[in-house]
Amino acid sequence: MTPGTKGQITKAQNEIDDCMEAITVLDNAIACGFLFDRHNLAIQNEWLKDYRERIEYLREYIDNARTNG
Repeated sequence: MTPGTKGQITKAQNEIDDCMEAITVLDNAIACGFLFDRHNLAIQNEWLKDYRERIEYLREYIDNARTNG
């Protein structure tokens, strides 16, 4: 694994951490119950889905980078 690859893996892991933090914040906003229903649904149906898909993509990227160097 090259130093450039290690840097890209670190960057991707940092982004995963940020996405996970965003999911936590959004989950807490939903749990508080003060959002309008349409906003609650938008968060659940769109925003959380986007963050989870990004995490999945980044995890695959990291696995490929580690495997293929």
